[in-house]
Amino acid sequence: MVLAAVGGGSALMAWGGQGHRLVGLVAANHLSRVATDNVAWLLDGQSLADVSSWADGQVTDWQQTAPWHYLNIPPTAAGYDRDRDCPRAAGVSAGSRNDAWRDCAVDRITYFEQRAADVKLDRADRATALKFLVHFIGDLHQPFHALGVGRGGNDVTVRVFGVSNCGTDPSRPPLPCNLHSVWDSRLIARRDLSDKEYVAVLETLIKQRGWFQQPPGTPKDWAEQSWTLGKAALVANDTNIDEAYYQKHIGSIDERLALGGVRLAVVLNRILVTAPR
Repeated sequence: MVLAAVGGGSALMAWGGQGHRLVGLVAANHLSRVATDNVAWLLDGQSLADVSSWADGQVTDWQQTAPWHYLNIPPTAAGYDRDRDCPRAAGVSAGSRNDAWRDCAVDRITYFEQRAADVKLDRADRATALKFLVHFIGDLHQPFHALGVGRGGNDVTVRVFGVSNCGTDPSRPPLPCNLHSVWDSRLIARRDLSDKEYVAVLETLIKQRGWFQQPPGTPKDWAEQSWTLGKAALVANDTNIDEAYYQKHIGSIDERLALGGVRLAVVLNRILVTAPR
């Protein structure tokens, strides 16, 4: 798991492996036939869930992608401001030709939507765009990928059900637990559900809330929703993340996973409308 982004931004990995898979699995349940065929063709038989964490593995060799996974909206802001919260690439002037797409999740989702939809691009380029799109829509629904506090909560050290060492290798030094990783995976793991069981929970929630009958909103909207939830979930250093915290926030996690899947499906159904060839 990548804990911190290059240059001091938020953590790169929003949701652990299960969280990202759940977004992909929910989306796959609601694709049109032509979108389903396109996904299978572009991904060469892999599923949305299979590729949902692919983008995290690209950061080491493709470091310019690191800030594409998140944005940092200050907690005292009124909301998302592109000029403040979505940085320009190094050496790019504001308003220049190269300033069309900036380095944050909000801009990059729209960028990769366009590339995945572009039938003039070759299959490999569209497949890469689809993989990034799946991941970044998941990322933007993790609240601490939008909140500019302590590198998205990475610098907020916590205890998790009384445990302060979140390392898994006994031969290595202790790894302090942090709030971002709690939201990535530890609260999800507390549910102790298989992917199939968890998807059933999310599908029930989607049906109850009628989310496919509501406007999906924009990446800016999704970022501001995450930012609001992140502020509500923020705690002080050395807080014990206990059962009360879990019970208070697990509903929000379920909602964000479900909405991530809904919105990914809506996007793919909108952009993948031409039969693959």
